[in-house]
Amino acid sequence: MTGQRAAAEPYATRFETEVTSIDGRRVWLERSHFFGASAGQPADRGTVAATAVTDVELVDGEQVHVLADAPSFSVGHRVLCSVDWSFRMYCMRAHTASHVLLGVADRLLPDSSYAGLEIGPERVRVDLETAATVDDERLLELDEAVNRVVWESRPVSWDDEPVSAVRERDAVVFDDHADDAAVEEGRVRTVSIEDEKDRQRTGRFTATTGSPEPWDARACGGTHVRNTREIGPVTLLGTSSPDADVTRIELAVGPAAIERRTAEKRAAFAAMEATDAALEDVPDDLES
Repeated sequence: MTGQRAAAEPYATRFETEVTSIDGRRVWLERSHFFGASAGQPADRGTVAATAVTDVELVDGEQVHVLADAPSFSVGHRVLCSVDWSFRMYCMRAHTASHVLLGVADRLLPDSSYAGLEIGPERVRVDLETAATVDDERLLELDEAVNRVVWESRPVSWDDEPVSAVRERDAVVFDDHADDAAVEEGRVRTVSIEDEKDRQRTGRFTATTGSPEPWDARACGGTHVRNTREIGPVTLLGTSSPDADVTRIELAVGPAAIERRTAEKRAAFAAMEATDAALEDVPDDLES
């Protein structure tokens, strides 16, 4: 299996396993469904034998579980573990939303390429190397395109393939920025989002069985939802330029996205009242 078990089985959040090693508050398990922080995605939260997990480090491909308190169990004991489903699902939604944004950017921003990701508790930062200027109008185009992909309910799949086979597929993004956790012993884990036109024509989608190439496919070791509709509301918040030729786009999913949309609507209603104009006429009235 390439990558972390949590990425391969993201919907599994309760499991029983054996404790293999303990060092203070750091615990190693025989089998873990906790996601260890890597490539911009934060570590899972949860409990090991009812003790809170404050961090999960990925060390030499193994999850090291950092507990809030000294463990009440010993090496060799079997423990019941639980991953915080709410935070896991948030990360799944946020990470898949970032892939949708990258797929949209490939189509709307000339010569854009992935340059980094950071999933925070309230917003997601996606860095792109691009010479294009992402002004307000372009940001709106990206926002609309992202939400259309969510609305289209496109299946999302993941698989691991030989590195040699992936390099031969031009449709797969696999470059210097690829997540190291996605590559293991000559195999690479890829995450694919179906092309809507292919689904309408065939009624099904499989990433590696001779079907048409997906709408977006890239090497990735993170957790993802099975369908874009599970992402839910997405709102692009704005842009910045942390480095030359790098554009950072920030987005929100879930409650943070809903709160931002509510604030934007309030601002729009206030502008309509101040100008005594219909929504579509407000920009012209403000310029006059």
